Amino acid sequence: MKLTKTNIDKITYEKADKFYWDDDVTGFGVKVTKTAKTYIVQSRVNGKSIRKKIAVVGTITPDEARKQAKVLLGEMAKGIDVVAVARKERIKSVTLREAYEDFKKLRPLRESTIIGYNTAIYSTFKDWNNKPLAAISGDMVVKKFKQISVENPYGANLYFRCLRAVINFAMENYSVNDVPLLPYNPCNKINRLKIWNRAERRTRCIKPEQLADFFAGLKIKAEERQQKQQTKKQCVILLFTGCRDQEIASLQRKNIDFETGCITIETTKNHRKHILPYGKWLGEYLKELCKGLAPNDYILPANNRCGHLKDHRKACKEIAHDCNIDFSLHDLRRTFASIANNHISGMTQYTLKKLLNHAEDDVTAGYIQFEPETLRRPMQQIEDYILGKTNEIR
Repeated sequence: MKLTKTNIDKITYEKADKFYWDDDVTGFGVKVTKTAKTYIVQSRVNGKSIRKKIAVVGTITPDEARKQAKVLLGEMAKGIDVVAVARKERIKSVTLREAYEDFKKLRPLRESTIIGYNTAIYSTFKDWNNKPLAAISGDMVVKKFKQISVENPYGANLYFRCLRAVINFAMENYSVNDVPLLPYNPCNKINRLKIWNRAERRTRCIKPEQLADFFAGLKIKAEERQQKQQTKKQCVILLFTGCRDQEIASLQRKNIDFETGCITIETTKNHRKHILPYGKWLGEYLKELCKGLAPNDYILPANNRCGHLKDHRKACKEIAHDCNIDFSLHDLRRTFASIANNHISGMTQYTLKKLLNHAEDDVTAGYIQFEPETLRRPMQQIEDYILGKTNEIR
């Protein structure tokens, strides 16, 4: 038909998509769906059928749409893929914030990881949030990296690794015909200049001779606020299991099986379920914590958005002051590992990796299969060693 306003207005909406083509300009038409009418243009480019939207009917006149169609058809006649060109132009304007929002939607990130990324993108790089990724240069990255490194070298490394990951994602996510959005990641200039800040591996742990004083500082006092009491309980469990902070903080009653004597941690750093036996003393301690709890109740509840213990830094500082020993929760994981390696006879590296749920990094380790029960003996030995250095606490 002749695509005039009168004729287009007469077209009824259909359940199935329907196309109406113009008598005057071949390839110019209107696509009709259940809810919309859209001006389109369609032709073959290098043997491939290409269809591109021009505008929604009503936003421009049929004559204006026809003029645009002629221009687009002329480009397609020259072998230009107008859809790919339009997409390439559109994604050139993708901002850092837009890329990060898509990154979060498409990547399976843990809550703690998202918190770190949010700090980097929304705080450290807030002045870049509305910049197109293509406008972020290597020189800009290096300049900002050096500025942040003066006050916070470790943080600078972390923030720019977050930025690098988001840009790497965007380069592929917004690629056209497998051509990346950007020719290179501007954060890679930090690599080429070799200016990453040297981060020393942390080694602090609770020494054997400090265990008695540390345990004394973990005794619960009735006058203490709930968060401090909960953090003390978390410290006890971390010391006897070697688990990570939030693996224990987010434990639910259903994750503790008193029949088999095992803790099951569903969400781990390496995304593998971790089943860990516990010693006799810790078993009794956990039974006390779990009294009256429903299966989905957290064993360390807190009055916050996530429902379990989360922000523990202030409480840890207070506990450190009480026992006169500086520590972080991750220091307790190092303490567990150090006791296992230095004071438990017959401890192999394979067993220690299983206790800590570290990823396997060699072929041989992948062949060795551990049943959870195999880990009970070393867990009991570690518990006995710790208890031997101090008095039992309640």
